[in-house]
Amino acid sequence: MLQDGKQKFGSLHKEQGFTLIELIVAMAIFSVVVIVVMDTFLMGMGGTNRIFSSQAVQESGRFILEFMLKEIRMSEVNTANGNFDTLSIVNSKNQTLDYVFDNTAKQLLRDGEVLNSDNVEITGTFYVQKSGTLQSRVTIVMKLINKTEKEREKATINLQTTVSSRQYAQ
Repeated sequence: MLQDGKQKFGSLHKEQGFTLIELIVAMAIFSVVVIVVMDTFLMGMGGTNRIFSSQAVQESGRFILEFMLKEIRMSEVNTANGNFDTLSIVNSKNQTLDYVFDNTAKQLLRDGEVLNSDNVEITGTFYVQKSGTLQSRVTIVMKLINKTEKEREKATINLQTTVSSRQYAQ
């Protein structure tokens, strides 16, 4: 091209496109954005797993407590005053039943049968209070933890309740 008798050499450098540096910077920004989005997604998934674990532990604890409370309420407490890992009761059919917190195996046993599910560890104690002609009161203290390999997904719940036997002391 000639313009005023001079050839224009700058036209070679005015081509549209990206330089290598611009491509590297664009890829770096894109990589950072993708990593942030993936990290947010994975954190959300981890939170969901923790919620499901916590829900499973709560359901297991609620089931165990409701089962024991119903049976204790309708039975006579056969355990002396104090703090024990074992609670002995005599139900309406005159059967003696023993609830045992096996804190070594982390299980709750009812006459030798495990009450908690395989994926929940349970430890606890019974506190029995008898006084004269009043009804016996049993306080149950439990700690439930779900079994999982991932420490971030472990859910722990502490439960405590007190129940009175409907059987009056003689």
